[in-house]
Amino acid sequence: MKITIAIPAYNEEKIIGQKIDQLFKFCQEQLSRPSFSSKNLGGYQWLIVVAINGSKDKTLEIVQEKSKIYSNLEYVNLDTPGKGGAIRKAWQTYTGDINIFMDADLSTELKSIHKLIKAIEQENYQIVIGSRYQKQSHLERSVIRSLFSHTYNLILKIFFNLKITDASCGFKAVSKKVIEKIVPKIKNNDLFFDTELLILARQSNLSIKEIPVTWRDEKQRKTKIKIFKTSFAYFKEIIKLKARLLKRRAKISI
Repeated sequence: MKITIAIPAYNEEKIIGQKIDQLFKFCQEQLSRPSFSSKNLGGYQWLIVVAINGSKDKTLEIVQEKSKIYSNLEYVNLDTPGKGGAIRKAWQTYTGDINIFMDADLSTELKSIHKLIKAIEQENYQIVIGSRYQKQSHLERSVIRSLFSHTYNLILKIFFNLKITDASCGFKAVSKKVIEKIVPKIKNNDLFFDTELLILARQSNLSIKEIPVTWRDEKQRKTKIKIFKTSFAYFKEIIKLKARLLKRRAKISI
């Protein structure tokens, strides 16, 4: 069983080296060893892929140096910024049986990776997403950002009947089937990428599971996301995708 963990990185020179060390240590200790709760008694084959997208700082140089140290570390480097395009490139270049992506600051507790793997490997889900808003979840985040997330999820439910509590959580896993069948159909290459993934997967009747996670925003780290600008961009993408799906449905019914 091969596991690919993609880390999209845009101007992350301040944290990327430390986060690679942290994630590598976890994978070495938790994924390489035999797992008696799964089929992989010899441990998993795993790979960390840093997906650098349009960085203007020293992110690339730092990752290149780390790749000389860690044999299980690869990277892709895109000239243009875009979280979705970076994830797409990493997943399609280094496709595993289970394909994960996590935000570069590793806000999600790493032990939740086990839940992602279990849901796909043992429970046969095609997509697994972390949720910061389930009863068992633990969230350390500003009220404004939480309100934005709740509003966003409500809009998705209204427009697409997507009954998911946390579509925008930066902690998801997909099967190889999703990489082959759904990812090529995604048009967005930025923050809406994984929302579009969920909507298209639901339209294709693929199974999706949410798992509760512990999430901590790094208080000392300045966010690159501007709430109001991002909200407008999301809404534009929602309208575009809705129109696209309606057009496709109309063609089928003719």
